[in-house]
Amino acid sequence: MTRHIGRRDFLAAGLALGAAAAAPDRLRAQAKNLVVATFPGTWSEAHRDLLAPYFRQRTGATVTQSIILAQDQIARLVAAKGNRAPFDVAILDDPQVLDAVKQDLIVEYPAAKSPNWKDLLPQFQDRWGPKISMQVIGIGYNPKKIASPPRSWDELWEPKYKGRVGLTALNSQLGIAFLAELNRLKGGDEGNFEPAFKALRELLPNVGAIAANLGAYATLWQQEQIDIAPYNFNFVQTLKGKDVPVELAIPGSGPVGWATSLHLVANAAEPDLAVKYIDEHLDAGIQAQMLKPPYDVIPTNSKVKLEGAITLAIAKTQDDLGKIRTIDWDKLNPQRGALIERFNREIKL
Repeated sequence: MTRHIGRRDFLAAGLALGAAAAAPDRLRAQAKNLVVATFPGTWSEAHRDLLAPYFRQRTGATVTQSIILAQDQIARLVAAKGNRAPFDVAILDDPQVLDAVKQDLIVEYPAAKSPNWKDLLPQFQDRWGPKISMQVIGIGYNPKKIASPPRSWDELWEPKYKGRVGLTALNSQLGIAFLAELNRLKGGDEGNFEPAFKALRELLPNVGAIAANLGAYATLWQQEQIDIAPYNFNFVQTLKGKDVPVELAIPGSGPVGWATSLHLVANAAEPDLAVKYIDEHLDAGIQAQMLKPPYDVIPTNSKVKLEGAITLAIAKTQDDLGKIRTIDWDKLNPQRGALIERFNREIKL
């Protein structure tokens, strides 16, 4: 039997089609899944607890985390090169960004499609992907054993700390950043690391342990095997949240650090969703929540008011964040392998 379509049916159908055409991206993204890389620890927790639910609310898409360190992300992307990438969004530190660009593992970030891009401080607007946080190092110390906050890196060499100083191997970002800063303070440059290694050899009587990785380093602090050492702001805050006696002091020479950024991976399965996910991370509301414990992620959005622990140790205003000294990774990166080998040969216990 043939059914005649009346005017009312035609209008209803037209309205339905119009509603579907005007539906938000959330409806079109339903049933889609975005695979994103994230770092272990509070990074993965912040992304799971805050960013993923917000992203799903805004788009309807789900998120699968790949919890993996930056250097391992590079290795996996290299192995998959030419085929579908193992994840859509990469999270990298400054040195690994250089590696990713050199090997065509990431593509330029389409800032025009990113509404929150304009709110980033200018120094965090990078064409390869927005910088979402800073990692800042200073002097970690046990306030139960050290009453006055250290004022200088030189305090690590004081005889009273014999056997109580901690270090990390140079395969960690913390370890290589400390080496670079020490070299600068001792008069070296990217072409001459002898001043840093001379200082480290002189420090050895005070060194109680050298951790192979950041997990082992945290254990040293938890078991109070060391009292003073280079450390990251974020990691200090994490341990404090577990009632570990540790504080961070910024020496008089000033804070030094590097940026962490998000990137659209080349040959991503869901490039449009990947850009939306990255943009949601730039949202002032999301970054303000990540600034709070237990995450303590330093924000890069200019609209986020700094508060809490960061104002005591790192910066009181967004302008202060812009003054944090960074490292010339373009010059340091090519030497990293050789520096690790030298450290393992001359310094590692």
